[in-house]
Amino acid sequence: MGKFTGILIVSDFDGTFYSPVKESYDKNINQIERFKNHGGIFTFATGRDCHTLLSIEPNAASIINAPAILANGAILCDMNNLEYIFKITLNMRLFSELLEIICEKYPEIGVRFSVDAGMVVPILNDILKNDLDIWSMDNVFLREMPVDKLINSGENVYKCVMIHEPEILDCVRKLAEDFNRANNCEFCFTKTYARGLETVNINASKGAAALRLKEYLANKNNQGYKLFAIGDYDNDLTMIKLADYGAAPENALEYVKQAAKIRTASCSDGAVADLIQIIEREYI
Repeated sequence: MGKFTGILIVSDFDGTFYSPVKESYDKNINQIERFKNHGGIFTFATGRDCHTLLSIEPNAASIINAPAILANGAILCDMNNLEYIFKITLNMRLFSELLEIICEKYPEIGVRFSVDAGMVVPILNDILKNDLDIWSMDNVFLREMPVDKLINSGENVYKCVMIHEPEILDCVRKLAEDFNRANNCEFCFTKTYARGLETVNINASKGAAALRLKEYLANKNNQGYKLFAIGDYDNDLTMIKLADYGAAPENALEYVKQAAKIRTASCSDGAVADLIQIIEREYI
């Protein structure tokens, strides 16, 4: 037993934990290690899959001490052996109907799917190439495959990312949400960055996954947990709202900060380290 026993922190990765500023990164790592050494449970919730997460943070498995939430909530993964504890997929036959409508109206839109073995893209166009470069996905296993062939392959599809200019994606999101309501679909649409609109199963949001992880750990360890969730962007909103205590760094979107009970330093100043110190001062 330690002073952080019974506390679970779920942190977004990009824009919250991970910073190219070495001082900030080291500050986070030192506080996370102290947190774990005193009984705390820490993990990531990210839109990345296990391979892209490890390409950016090779030590991810040793930083966390609980399953990671991947693909924006579609996957719970034991990063030590890369085994999935839970997964929930997209209904691709229904989603393909929506995608056909979107691509007809915005034929230049970039589209990529996350599957068990890397990524699948229907067409590797210029918008998509630029997106892959920005997110350092050059080492990811990437295949070109038409949507109908992907459906017939039987592969698990966990999420779709549609890439375009922000103002176009706002129109795409409205179109998609109208389709969702009209067809009683179970799709969840979130912005994960300015030029990326993601779709997952509605039961696969970061918030749903964080609650699922909390229950999993409670059953495994015979221990109740208080959930602290921290994130900076639209796709973090569900876990911030559903956590016992939601937190947002100073660099978060304004409406994300408004939804959070706790404000921390910015990502570049050690947001996760600051959260741990706030928990120590005010919540234990």
